Amino acid sequence: MAEVNGVSLAPLPTESFELGSGLRVRLIPLPHLQSATASFFVRVGSRYESAANNGLSHFLEHMLYRGTDAHPAPHELNLAIERLGGTLDAATHVDFTSYELTLPTETITDGVGMLAEVLQQPLLADLDTEKQIIREEILEDLNEEGEQIDVDNVSRNLLYPAHPLGYSIPGPLPNLERFDSNDLRTHHSAYYTASNSVLCIAGAFDTESMRATIRAAFGDMPRGRAVSASHVTNGAEAKLAYVHDPGSQTDVRLSFHTPGVSSKEAPTLLLLSRVLDDGLSTRVHQTICEERGLAYEAFAGNDALEDCGVFDFGASVEHRKAPLLIETVLELVDGLRREAPSEQEVAKAKQRYLWALKTIRDDPEESADFVGGSALFGLPEEIETIAEQVAGVTPDDIREVVRRYLDPKDAHVTCVGVLDDALLSDVRSLTEA
Repeated sequence: MAEVNGVSLAPLPTESFELGSGLRVRLIPLPHLQSATASFFVRVGSRYESAANNGLSHFLEHMLYRGTDAHPAPHELNLAIERLGGTLDAATHVDFTSYELTLPTETITDGVGMLAEVLQQPLLADLDTEKQIIREEILEDLNEEGEQIDVDNVSRNLLYPAHPLGYSIPGPLPNLERFDSNDLRTHHSAYYTASNSVLCIAGAFDTESMRATIRAAFGDMPRGRAVSASHVTNGAEAKLAYVHDPGSQTDVRLSFHTPGVSSKEAPTLLLLSRVLDDGLSTRVHQTICEERGLAYEAFAGNDALEDCGVFDFGASVEHRKAPLLIETVLELVDGLRREAPSEQEVAKAKQRYLWALKTIRDDPEESADFVGGSALFGLPEEIETIAEQVAGVTPDDIREVVRRYLDPKDAHVTCVGVLDDALLSDVRSLTEA
């Protein structure tokens, strides 16, 4: 058991192996739990798409629920999974897609077989019904003129204007309407391969039986190839995006380009996020909400991908307060550029993060997410390694990373709401200062 900053961290007892097909497998036996989680991670998402097929990864994720060879009807498939005691959850992200099934110990072996069936034997039929469902999902982020009004989607398009990182995950409606079964089959064959995926099982289970189950269920998965991310350049010239959307508030994002999770600055950026926004006593909530009364809630955080990231500040405010919110955030940034956070702030942020790491072994889903997600991108899979990296960050390190990456002249501002000419002029002047 390792001790970092006075916090005892029991390592996750991970067993790693690889099937002949190239599928990376991680087993994390945690016999003190009463359940187990099977998680499958695959490198596929909007980042790996083009303008022509943007949204296909998300559509495919939905379609895997619509039946398999053994369970042709969606209701039949869902019923079979739910009879085991769980529900299959899935999510498409920018750079990966995950499938997660948490079950009682008694049924986890059968659950792994069901997960393999869903991933490898989808019928990919009855497209029209699922298209109607996703159409409603896409419409939630559009106004009556068909403009994107999800502030995070607008922000990413501002930051990455001619790159897939600027695409929305569900994609545009014309793409969805055009996709057919051949598109789904091609995408599935290209990305849902052993070399491009990781399977992680965490919780209470018999390891010998689980190894045999995995080999039987996933042994014939096509090897395929591991995909790699396209190069990113932070060359966005525009610093402001504004979309008119009637309502009582304006959504605001102030964003900065940062390096990715593989960079040496990643632990410092992680701790910066917690210094700014990890509890009601931290700087973002205290300044924006308690002292200035600008918003009901506000946030700050680093959205880190493999090779790049974005540090965001955000809140929803009364329209007239948008310039004041931006000015307040810039003051917060300037304060950290001029003076490092106190030793007490940093110590508290470290302890809270270390305590969070310690509790990972109490939750099979969190254990599988941490190890499986790390394995997919070749990151450290040991919580002790991450803990030691974060524990080594100093207040001066935080100030330096703010000086390097959170430069006001490099800020990108996104507003979705109602700004008259005077307010928009004020916002624009702040982005050009």
